[in-house]
Amino acid sequence: MLMSKESVLNSLPEVHFPIPSYMRRGPAAPPPVSSKCAWEIMDNLRIKVNCATYVNVKELDKVHVRTCIYHGSEPICPVVPTEHVPCANPKWNAWLTYELRICDIPRSAKFCVSICSSGKRKGKKEGGCALAWGNINLYDYTNRLQSGNMRLSLWPPPQGHEDLLCPFGQTGSNPNKDAPCLELEFDRFSHSLVFPVFSQIYEHALKVASKTSDYSSFPKEMESVDDIKEEDANQLEEIFSKDRLHEMSEQDKELVWRLRRECRYYDNSLPKLLNAVKWNSCDEVSQLYALLKDWPYVNIETALGLLDCSYADVGVRTLAVDCLEELLDEELSQYLLELVQVLKYESYLDNPLSRFLLKRSLANQKIGHYFFWHLRSEMHKPKVSLRFGLLLEAYCRSLGPYLKLILKQVEALDKLTKLSETLEERKDETSRERMKYLHDQMKQADFKETLQHFPHPLDPSFSLGKMKMEECRIMSSAKRPLWLVWENHDVMAKAMFKDMKVIFKRGDDLRQDMLTLQMIQLMDSLWQRDGLDLKMIPYRCLATGNMTGLIEVVRNSATIYDIQHKAGIMSTLQLKSGVLHQWIKEKNKGEQYDIAIDTFTRSCAGYCVATFILGIGDRHNDNIMVTEAGQIFHIDFGHFLGHMKKKYGIKRERVPFVLTEDFLKVITKGNDINKSDDFKKFQQLCYQAYLLLHRHANLFISLFTLMLATEIPELQSIDDISYLQKTLAVEKDDDEALEYFAKQLNDAHGGGWFTKMDWLCHALKHGI
Repeated sequence: MLMSKESVLNSLPEVHFPIPSYMRRGPAAPPPVSSKCAWEIMDNLRIKVNCATYVNVKELDKVHVRTCIYHGSEPICPVVPTEHVPCANPKWNAWLTYELRICDIPRSAKFCVSICSSGKRKGKKEGGCALAWGNINLYDYTNRLQSGNMRLSLWPPPQGHEDLLCPFGQTGSNPNKDAPCLELEFDRFSHSLVFPVFSQIYEHALKVASKTSDYSSFPKEMESVDDIKEEDANQLEEIFSKDRLHEMSEQDKELVWRLRRECRYYDNSLPKLLNAVKWNSCDEVSQLYALLKDWPYVNIETALGLLDCSYADVGVRTLAVDCLEELLDEELSQYLLELVQVLKYESYLDNPLSRFLLKRSLANQKIGHYFFWHLRSEMHKPKVSLRFGLLLEAYCRSLGPYLKLILKQVEALDKLTKLSETLEERKDETSRERMKYLHDQMKQADFKETLQHFPHPLDPSFSLGKMKMEECRIMSSAKRPLWLVWENHDVMAKAMFKDMKVIFKRGDDLRQDMLTLQMIQLMDSLWQRDGLDLKMIPYRCLATGNMTGLIEVVRNSATIYDIQHKAGIMSTLQLKSGVLHQWIKEKNKGEQYDIAIDTFTRSCAGYCVATFILGIGDRHNDNIMVTEAGQIFHIDFGHFLGHMKKKYGIKRERVPFVLTEDFLKVITKGNDINKSDDFKKFQQLCYQAYLLLHRHANLFISLFTLMLATEIPELQSIDDISYLQKTLAVEKDDDEALEYFAKQLNDAHGGGWFTKMDWLCHALKHGI
């Protein structure tokens, strides 16, 4: 019976959650301290660096401390270093004065510090290198400015990180007490200095406006932007049309700030306005806050971009989260991976984004399931273990009976991890011996009990029944993943499939695969929304722990290599191109043949566009699969954003994407490409798919920027993301973008023999 949501909620009994005793008591109230508004203090900021401990670097003669104040990714004062001292017992006892008044310190400013070598080390650039780094919020979570003594345990520099400071890193001490440690001292004042409340900020903004006769930050009645000069309006439109990675000139910033009130009437203008603000000026910050008070809600694409590490201000991030409240559950699921990652950029453990994700995860069990695993998969990292651990505890404490099922999943995956580790230790044994050991372990009572009757980690809509041990095996690929098969425990779904097949993989960071598949799924969603069905298969993949995870098995599918290999030596050596077409023809009789060819054509177009835009490499014939129904899809995304595999320093892949004669034979039903209209249909599908994604370039760039927090090896900096600027042709209009992609399609078609040679090398490497 269909009932209103409100009536159902009203009929539910009132539930009282048990509150632990330590929560009922509440924290001890801090002693009363007289406070004063920090904006009243005109003195420059001073911080004293006393000494460092545990700096054990024998090959260096001297070290120094490098410091700076950052807001997001922007330094808001010049770098201030200490003197160079011997590393044996580094002491400075020196006050460092910054070109930044206390009243001008923004709410989310960070004190970034690093201990650096003073000379040139082997393989490092001139000027030394960072040995350890740390960050401190200048205002604590109670809005009070730091004061008094502090010990800061530092972090080792990230691998491949050459910058001397790390403003994107988290704030707070390293829990490892053997790490290098700095003793600091902040200025003490007669009163505790607090950041002003909004009423004080607004009052300050009015004073600034009255002095300059500029009230442009305050709401006024204005029906349109016709009051702006035509020249200024054109300039604004041009600035706001640029992608988010485009760096604004000083002239652009001045224009945007001067016309800041009018910016409210332009889509996607807020990020550019925030880039134009001088965050080291309380006058400008107060006017910005006055303007943001009545700023209209921004679209989801812009709101996601505002959670990037560049936008540190608490008020701005709160505005972004408020806009995300409009997301439907399905949309939130699409962006959940990025939203969990940007929690690392939040200044404090308790923040609006954490509360938003907790609320939505508890309101929707499926979202909560993935929220749990995205957090737990990174709990082995000391930098995030405290933040993610607290969120996991808050989530699990509110789950009720479902917590038992979550625990069962955790136990099952722990069992599989230990089993995989044991099999790795037996790598010198024969395949038969290892397979026998695998089945013997699975027959043990505790193993059987743990690995059955729990929600499917890849899709909690389904439940896994008993494990089919006789069908489980160790796969032959390099990392020796486990091929696991369960009975389908869902009575209603048994009509569709009787078993569940999953690959358990250990030894690879599956977050890159997760991100790539998420982008393919998002592309498919955008195409479907526009009425374009390209028969994509963004199969599920889930990282569950340190270098471990699960991958969905796509039913009734085979790799191109297997199809060619079974057809004989000529096709394996890439001397026969009609094998794939023949295979699809055998699997699909009568009318099904035409449907399968159409399915292949559409899915091939979709993956050609997707793999080109994402710069996916290592596309040999073992990484491309086809279903019996004709759907082609790619797997194993170990290389993306143009990071192609090299042999002897030479790029193996010379084409923008894979489009070989094998594929064209299927698309044209074995006919000559020059005489077939089917290839033209394929081209049009590619053009239509590419243009749609070109128009959403900012969304993809924003999502990849948010994923910088993952520290995936091939996604380390903005330079990596700039690859998308090129493939999405962000600076071009539709006609120019289409012309650019058409050239790539021609190159892929004309260079198909490069791919054939790469596939031949792959076959020879694996012994044909």
